[in-house]
Amino acid sequence: MNSLIVRQVGLPPPLIAVPATPEGKPLHVVEIVGTQPPEEGPHEGANGANAVNDTDRLGATRLVERLVERLSGSGGIRFTVVCPSEGPFAERIRSLGAETVIVAMPEDPPWHAIQVLVGLIRNRQAEVLHAHLPNAHRLAGLAGGLTRTPVLSTVQGQQLDMPDLEVHRLIASQLSVVTEASYFHALGLGIAPERISCEPIDADTPEDLAAGSLEALGQRLRALGGTSASRGAAQARALAQPLTGSGGALGR
Repeated sequence: MNSLIVRQVGLPPPLIAVPATPEGKPLHVVEIVGTQPPEEGPHEGANGANAVNDTDRLGATRLVERLVERLSGSGGIRFTVVCPSEGPFAERIRSLGAETVIVAMPEDPPWHAIQVLVGLIRNRQAEVLHAHLPNAHRLAGLAGGLTRTPVLSTVQGQQLDMPDLEVHRLIASQLSVVTEASYFHALGLGIAPERISCEPIDADTPEDLAAGSLEALGQRLRALGGTSASRGAAQARALAQPLTGSGGALGR
C-alpha cells in the first residue's frame, strides 16, 4: 500500500512516474498557461510588442480554471496544468484536482522548458495540448511538433497576433478565439475555417452563459484527442511492452 504523501502549502507535489494508461481512461489534456493572474505579479517578458494586457491574462487564467472545474471527471477529461510560477492560481488548480507542473515560460521557450513538456507528454501520455497566450503557444508548438501531439491554442483579445499566426502556420495548430472580431480577422489572414472556431467567453461572463463555450471547447479537445494517439502516448505504450523475440517489439 502506498503511504500518504504530505505536502506543504505552496510547494509542488512529488512527481511519480506512471505506467501506460489503460484503454477507456479519460482524455488527458495538458493546459499550458503562459501567465499568472495580474494580481500575482507582472507577466514574464511583458514589454514592447510582446506585452500582454491584464484583461487577456485574466481571461486566460479564468478560462483554465473554468475548464478544469467543469470538464474534469464526469466531463471525460483529465487535466494537467503547466503554469509559469507558484502562487494562488496554481494552488486553486490543484484544489480542483488537476496535476500542476511549474516551468518558466519566457517569450522564447528555453530548451529546459521544451524538455520538461516533452517529458510530461511522454510520461503522462498526454493526448492534446491546449495553450493560452502566445508564449504558451510557442512552447506547445515546439513540444507538440516533437511528439506529434495535437495543439489547440485559445487566443484572447480582438485580433490574432503574429506569434500565434507563426506557430499556427509552422505546425498547423488548431485555433480558438473568444471574440467575433478576432475570428473574422483570422479568416482575413487566410486561416482555414475548419481550423478555427469562436467560443465567446471572458473573465466576466456569467457561469450560465459561459457553459456553452466551455462545452464547445470540450468537444474540440475530445475531437483532437480522437483523431489519433499522440506519438508520446504511443511511445509510452511501446515501452510497456516486453522486448521479446520475432513476435515482439524487437522483431517488428
